[in-house]
Amino acid sequence: MKSISETMWDEWVFSPVSSTNADSEVAGVLWGLMPASPEFLTKERLVILSGRRLWVFRRLRRIWSHSRWGQRVELPTILNVPASFKGNVTLSIPQTLIAEVVVWGENAKRKNDWAWLRGVWGNCGSLYVPKSGYYLAFRFRFYRLMDMVLSLLKNNHFPMGKRMVDEQYELLLRDQEKIVTLLSNFKLFDTSLKLEEKAIVRAMRDRANRLVNCDASNIRKTLEAAEWQLEIAKVFQNEKVWATLPEPLKELIETRMQYPSATLTELGQLLSKPVSKSTVKYRWQKLKEMAEQLPHGI
Repeated sequence: MKSISETMWDEWVFSPVSSTNADSEVAGVLWGLMPASPEFLTKERLVILSGRRLWVFRRLRRIWSHSRWGQRVELPTILNVPASFKGNVTLSIPQTLIAEVVVWGENAKRKNDWAWLRGVWGNCGSLYVPKSGYYLAFRFRFYRLMDMVLSLLKNNHFPMGKRMVDEQYELLLRDQEKIVTLLSNFKLFDTSLKLEEKAIVRAMRDRANRLVNCDASNIRKTLEAAEWQLEIAKVFQNEKVWATLPEPLKELIETRMQYPSATLTELGQLLSKPVSKSTVKYRWQKLKEMAEQLPHGI
């Protein structure tokens, strides 16, 4: 069975291509591939972009021809994939084209361009579902892209945390409902549904565990209470002491001796004149105080 992360990337790669959003998504992918250093221009005035995530280039191949830039440059002529499929895949893109992509990205925040952010997600995003909690993260090579993404997300009320990890900028989202909403904005509906299903299963499992722990705790407390009540009952086995006890207290002791594992509620209902749990508790407290005053008390 596929993990949620595998489902997500398969859906990201093979989602239907929209000619309306192709420009934005291509621009987002290229922004995510840009290096941290501005010195990446060759003598032929080509910008070299690179990345290790092969699925990003599979998606780029699907959407490139639908974008305005695909009509001017054929992707195979600028794409270089290592023969071993290991290491960086590179794109050698004309500087003029990159300049247009940069402007497109600068406008993404103002336009709430989710298609652009979906493209950035391909290179910079990760989803983690450990045994507890949910983590959606973006990691960026340079501050400018991090700031653009952070502004877009904050403008749409996504509570992002920010920190440095391995000399990269990281944005972190931990709210499960917000994560589902963001994935839906990326048109990753199957992933969103699978994440919600997992959240429901987790909630049911956690509730079941709490109930089991609660039951176990209640059983332990019942047995501990019964144990000290039996100790008190033994103190009153002396006939002289026994004769001084009121009948309701005698009956309570006899019932406890007969039903050593009964709860206080059950004990109260077993008496000839049933009483509440609080009354049973009060009577045992009274017996305890009386036993402590005896010469050979508890």
